[in-house]
Amino acid sequence: MECRDRIGLFPEEVFKLWTCSMCYSYLFPDAVPLTPNGSKNFPKLDTWNGSASYTPDIENSTSKDLICATLSSDDCRRWSSCCIAALMCCQRQISITFNDPPGHYCPPTWDGFSCFEATRAGTKAIISCPSYIDQAVPTAIASKHCTVNGTWWRENVTNQEWTDYTTCVHLQGFKTLYYVGVSCNILSLALLLPACVVFVLYRQLRTQHRIQIHLNLFLSFVMTNVLLVLWEHLVFNNRIENPTESTFMHKKTIGCKALYILTRYSWTANFLWMFMEGFHLHRLIVSAFKVPRSITVYYLGGWGGPLLPVLVYAAIRAARGDKGCWVQNAGGFEWLVYVPNLLCILVNVFFLFGILKILLTQLQSHPNEPSSYRRALKATFVLIPLFGLQLFLVVYRPNTDSYWTQKYEIFAKVIINSQGAVVALLFCFFNGEEHEREWKLAAQTTSLLHTWERDAEWMLAAVTTCLLFTGKRETEMELAALTTCVLCPGNGGLRGN
Repeated sequence: MECRDRIGLFPEEVFKLWTCSMCYSYLFPDAVPLTPNGSKNFPKLDTWNGSASYTPDIENSTSKDLICATLSSDDCRRWSSCCIAALMCCQRQISITFNDPPGHYCPPTWDGFSCFEATRAGTKAIISCPSYIDQAVPTAIASKHCTVNGTWWRENVTNQEWTDYTTCVHLQGFKTLYYVGVSCNILSLALLLPACVVFVLYRQLRTQHRIQIHLNLFLSFVMTNVLLVLWEHLVFNNRIENPTESTFMHKKTIGCKALYILTRYSWTANFLWMFMEGFHLHRLIVSAFKVPRSITVYYLGGWGGPLLPVLVYAAIRAARGDKGCWVQNAGGFEWLVYVPNLLCILVNVFFLFGILKILLTQLQSHPNEPSSYRRALKATFVLIPLFGLQLFLVVYRPNTDSYWTQKYEIFAKVIINSQGAVVALLFCFFNGEEHEREWKLAAQTTSLLHTWERDAEWMLAAVTTCLLFTGKRETEMELAALTTCVLCPGNGGLRGN
């Protein structure tokens, strides 16, 4: 018995292997862990270097596990669903006897993603969108046109039978993600850049180790936000608005790959500088505020540390011959850059609990000061975005066919891309408890800026004072250092670090 694919007729056993191998190719066009060998007699999936071949038999658990090892768990589920749907389509074709003369109906067929029944000439077949198509909306419909001569319509360029799946993906949802991502990145840049200028302009700030670490963290945010804006515009939005063959990621593959690797580098650098913040603060508190002589090792770790995993990752993807812009998941190789980022966050959790433990220990010696507990709680919450711990809110990603996928993507965009804005607000623009003292210092600061316009003087002074307020009295220095001064760049209680 034979079953029909859009390429032609295949014996049932060959059809099963052919369609399953093509499911892999169609679902993951930019991935090259495995590629179909193209044989219509003995279809297989070959490794990128030709060292091994796998039989894409979805009914063989060993073969299935070997192929799924090249994919994420979610992608394995999608690929398996596509293979099973193809197998069921073949069984349906065999079970239905089709005796109508040629020209009256288009024959039942598997188009690579979906199964279509025999369709009357001059009409259109309609099906629900398969859930295993990436970002597809299962409630939407796909259509396939049967021409008046009883043949499936063919695309002019490839001359292959074509199905309209464009309605399966709601482009407006992707547009929403684009606007949310760009807006959050621009907001972060609008707040981070003035904060960096203040850190650099004032010598009493830039000479402190703590401020230098803040500045480098802010710069890593700036780099990441700039690269993400470029990525959203040149790659993401460009792909939404243009046909595949006309997109930046397909016409400028080298530039797209370079942008992708730079983005991965900036992300890892950002995580490492969040780790440096946690390490430095924990080190100060545990060592009773003993100031390190140099933070050169911080610079080496923060900017040099990401080079090794990212360069190894890029070399592997280049050696594998991965096509496109490398946006397709590379399977287990993704852990080369995931592991350093994950370790930074996990270690920062340890640092946060260590700092909180010391805070609570110190507060026991001040039982008659209820406000101290509020300050300790505030200090702990302020550290969450500085250490990147809010990323745990988006650690679980729902399946692509879930109702919550779009909402999750929007929430994740806001959480991730606005982190720089939140850190800039907390450690600059909102950093102060006694406004009276701030404005007194502002008056002193503005007298030194007589060459500026008056409004500009007070604006810069306000920004500056949020970094310079004195904090608590000397009699409260120990508790203040543990609750407020550590978090305030430039506090007099911690000079020199």
